[in-house]
Amino acid sequence: MAKTTAEIEKFIELRAQGLSYDRIAEETGTSKPTLLKWSSQYGRELEQAQYFELHSLLAQYGLLKQQRVESVSVLLQAVIEEMKKRASNESLSRLPTDKLFALYLALEGRLKEETETNKIDFSPLGAYGTAYEMVGVD
Repeated sequence: MAKTTAEIEKFIELRAQGLSYDRIAEETGTSKPTLLKWSSQYGRELEQAQYFELHSLLAQYGLLKQQRVESVSVLLQAVIEEMKKRASNESLSRLPTDKLFALYLALEGRLKEETETNKIDFSPLGAYGTAYEMVGVD
């Protein structure tokens, strides 16, 4: 029985997603030898589909990374504002300054990890160096 274009396209889609020939054969009802033949026949189409599948995954990862950077940035800004408020009011009632500063360093480190390839200077200490240098943390 001749296979339709839709069946071949389904094979290319599933193979591009990384499914094994056995799994594709099971899902589509097409024999494994036929799938292997299609892999040779439609190699170029399969490569293109794999490229677009990978591109899609990388785009999703990039979006997730951007969301993490934004979330950590918001938290870091809140910690900076709280430190400024506590420094000006001299109020240390809820969280000791050393613990608040440790949180600041942790958030700054996380943001640095997320933006390392972009070389973004996000330290509010500017010309004074990084917070790590200020407290002697490696």
